[in-house]
Amino acid sequence: MRSMVRRNITLYFRDKANVFFSMLSIMIIIALYALFLGQGYWGSDGIRDSWLMSGVLAVATLTTALGAFVVMVEDKANKIAKGFYASPVKRSHIATAYMISPFVVSVIMTILTALGFGAYIALTDGYMPDTGALLQIMGLILLSSITATAIACFMVSFMKTISVYGTVSTIVGTLAGFLMGIYMPIGILPRAVQTVMMLFPPSHAAMLFRQILMEQPLETISATGYDVTNLKETLGVIFYFGEFEVTPAVSITFLVATTIFFFGLSIINIRKAKVG
Repeated sequence: MRSMVRRNITLYFRDKANVFFSMLSIMIIIALYALFLGQGYWGSDGIRDSWLMSGVLAVATLTTALGAFVVMVEDKANKIAKGFYASPVKRSHIATAYMISPFVVSVIMTILTALGFGAYIALTDGYMPDTGALLQIMGLILLSSITATAIACFMVSFMKTISVYGTVSTIVGTLAGFLMGIYMPIGILPRAVQTVMMLFPPSHAAMLFRQILMEQPLETISATGYDVTNLKETLGVIFYFGEFEVTPAVSITFLVATTIFFFGLSIINIRKAKVG
């Protein structure tokens, strides 16, 4: 199983075009902010940049995990998977290898994104998260990546052709930024739209990233007497279902439950699927 995981990861990184397209949504988000969206809602550049970084990290976990599943789809389409399943290797081990590889890719690519964006913020805004915050970010990258992998695995478990995979990847990449409240802050949208966005599991990962990365710049402007409560709600640093504030514990539980649920459904689909 280890060799198959290594194979899948190697094939992903070898395909430069696929790596590019799995990061395309992130590039589009950054470009939109640079050109159009970076002029409003902000108390300071530090808040803007840390808010953008939070959304970018959440999107990265999903799009890179989905991008890495191209190997699984290609193996189906090219009948390679049929040979794997006909071998003495257990079907469950093969399926597990297909699931582990995108998770590893998602973690690697998101960490690289965090390092790059973190260096930019340190140079332009002059601050870096402390050790405790860095550990929280690392833990959240792991949790967000495994949740994204579970969701992506469920979607891909239905796909047998590259064309279908490409279409779904494009749609997911396009919608992800909106559903996570990145193109437009969640607080400025109608309540019904906010509810839909808050039911999208990766949105909770984005919220948790914001709470960690925006803590320092929000404290800075709060010290000047500025009331940041409304700003937090507008920018999706905190979620409300009616009068109920969604705590970090609730969001983490939701992400864990989502992971278990979609991995369970994926395993059922993979076991039932006819290969070849």
